Amino acid sequence: MHPGKLNADSFVEIFPHLENILHCGLYAYNFESKEMFWSKGFYDILGLDVATPMTEEFFFGFVNAENLDLVTTSFKNCKENKTPYKIEFSIKTARGLFKRIHAETYCSDDPLGKMSQHNGVIKDVTESYYYKRALEQKIIQLDKSNRNLQEFVYAASHDLQEPLRKIYTFTERLNMKFGKILPSEGTMFVKRILSSTRNMQTLLSDLLNFSRVSFDEKKLEKISINTCLKNVIAELDVIIEETKTTISYDLFKEIEAYPSQIEQLFSNLINNAIKFRKASIPSKINITAEIIDSSDFVRFALIKDVEYVKIKVQDNGIGFDQEFSEKIFMIFQRLNGKSEYPGSGIGLAICKKIVDNHHGFIGANSEINKGATFTILLPQTQY
Repeated sequence: MHPGKLNADSFVEIFPHLENILHCGLYAYNFESKEMFWSKGFYDILGLDVATPMTEEFFFGFVNAENLDLVTTSFKNCKENKTPYKIEFSIKTARGLFKRIHAETYCSDDPLGKMSQHNGVIKDVTESYYYKRALEQKIIQLDKSNRNLQEFVYAASHDLQEPLRKIYTFTERLNMKFGKILPSEGTMFVKRILSSTRNMQTLLSDLLNFSRVSFDEKKLEKISINTCLKNVIAELDVIIEETKTTISYDLFKEIEAYPSQIEQLFSNLINNAIKFRKASIPSKINITAEIIDSSDFVRFALIKDVEYVKIKVQDNGIGFDQEFSEKIFMIFQRLNGKSEYPGSGIGLAICKKIVDNHHGFIGANSEINKGATFTILLPQTQY
């Protein structure tokens, strides 16, 4: 080979090293002569010297018992029916080492177009096999830990509500019966107890809602976004009327989703817009939906060939500094004081959890005193 130039001989020279580089071995079976060929890499994977006589039955002796039927049946079908295969199995090498093997074949034709032999490759995938198994175990442990945590939050929040109700009830009775004879300082303490208890009840209720979102619903359904929003507006009719809020929407789209979660998503976003309205101006909320091209939202890493619906919830409220556009979706995070805007700081965290459950994305854009726009991307069909 001429120095500094590449040609076909370059590949011929490197080919003997490929088996070592790729940790693989080759084999072939000729349908006419019934001959088998085994490469050096094949012997290396088994821990054998190339001078060792090799037969099918000898190779099958290295295969673990639980995979033996799979390997022998695949090999037999390939020889007799010319059926290619792609399988994974475990072996014990001549040195007693465990290895995980990926085997794959394809059939080739002779110059006349007649199928003449099947060619195969075995690859040592032990390292990736162990990594995959360790990852699967971590996922199982993480799922179990998350489930235990969710169940704990649900149980704790539920069990704490009853004593809180009693504290609130008896404190309120105390205030009604003895409020007039209590000194001003005592009256102040009673009011603080009632206020703190109400705040705690709200917090526990929101925690319960957050934990419920984490549990899988029974099944996904093809739902109308328009219908979900109508249900939410009917549920919130009192607060909408009291605050003179107007809601306009055009959501004639369908998605595959958990219906109750989508309704909760809209409920939280509408409540959020009403809560953070300007004191002097009635709240106006505009909600739209449209099908989008995934290429327009590269930063969200949308799945190709999956259609997404973009939902925008826009209000004319007090807004917020764009610097905090990610912080607002974190649980217990608040940008405003409790005295001015009551709440637990969980509402938008629930929204993000719901969107995550549907393999979607949510973001917010805002300026102080210029309202806020929440943008949600949801796949039309879950995958």
